Amino acid sequence: MAPRPFYEEAFGGWFGRVAARYQISVATLWEMSASETMPALGTAGWIPFPPISQTALHRHAVLARLDDHMLSYIQTPPEWITDRRCLAYCFRCLVLNDVDVSAPRWKREWLQPAAEFCRVHRTLLETVPASVFRRSDHFEAALRAISRYRTTSKLSAYRRLR
Repeated sequence: MAPRPFYEEAFGGWFGRVAARYQISVATLWEMSASETMPALGTAGWIPFPPISQTALHRHAVLARLDDHMLSYIQTPPEWITDRRCLAYCFRCLVLNDVDVSAPRWKREWLQPAAEFCRVHRTLLETVPASVFRRSDHFEAALRAISRYRTTSKLSAYRRLR
């Protein structure tokens, strides 16, 4: 059974979690579940998934046993689809989902081009290279890449301080 999307989740994050559940890539999941060509993805890959047609949205909702309105709500607004070098996010919110602690999720609000602060923790958002999502097949792979990036970044910062 496909994981349910969270109210504040980005469509690309949910779709990436579904792909991870079945251990396939986002592109393969799209090919298997949609009857149309996958939208062109930008520099940040599948996480800021472009808005999909009503037909594709309905098909995915039926396959996931969801209401069309939920998937419609979590789609990324077209004006947020921009080429980016990095994406902002809150690591604590990412891994400590207060709705389901076993399910990390990518919040839709982090895809706003002007996103800078975590509304929950009242801290500056961290950034991760957009290439993380281009190079990751699904959400689990992206989480591993984000963890590696954070470890490498902290190590580099520590070495600079020495």
